[in-house]
Amino acid sequence: MTNYRIAWITIAALFAASCSAAETPAPAPVPKSAAAKPAAPPAAASAQAATALPHYVQVASGSNLTFTFVQEGAANQGSFRQFATELRYDEKAPSSGSLNVKVQMASAETQDKDRNELITGSDFFDAAKFPVAQYVASSFAKRADGGLEAVGKLTIRNITHDLRLPLTLKPTAKGFELSGKTAIKRLDYGVGQGEWKATDSVSDEVKIEFTVSLARSGS
Repeated sequence: MTNYRIAWITIAALFAASCSAAETPAPAPVPKSAAAKPAAPPAAASAQAATALPHYVQVASGSNLTFTFVQEGAANQGSFRQFATELRYDEKAPSSGSLNVKVQMASAETQDKDRNELITGSDFFDAAKFPVAQYVASSFAKRADGGLEAVGKLTIRNITHDLRLPLTLKPTAKGFELSGKTAIKRLDYGVGQGEWKATDSVSDEVKIEFTVSLARSGS
């Protein structure tokens, strides 16, 4: 067989193969209804789980939030007259709970008018510029003694730090009594400007103690 006949046969075979491939029907598209739906993002799923938990809010009476500091070697105690607490909690799923506490800083009371004006002023809380301090926890952990620990963040003067807050939850007829205590460093949050950054007059450590009455909410 001559070379030119071999070439023509090869070209014809290739042409036939390409035509056959062109005539093969394309796979049918998958209907949209049959396509797998994307999974919800983990953060969205976690938020949905949290809002599904029982909701508790602070009642008007039976709650207190106090702070203790050392001034000139003597312990002094103050309190906040206005604060609000929200808790989402199910004892069967404590890690999914949340806690939100908002404190009106101008409501600080130390039983001394001049001292009240000082600590709510610009050198300490600066309540005019930073009216609200807030603690937000998005989960709870079990403590070794069987109690709870809120895992969250505390913000004062627009400065935020992590804070694990020990809690005790005692069931009541309407909901829970939430109580606990901790200690923070005031200078970590900018509480004490100018001459008040020194700790020889006012201690850096401030002890916080709270008891909050919570009632079950319908939301």
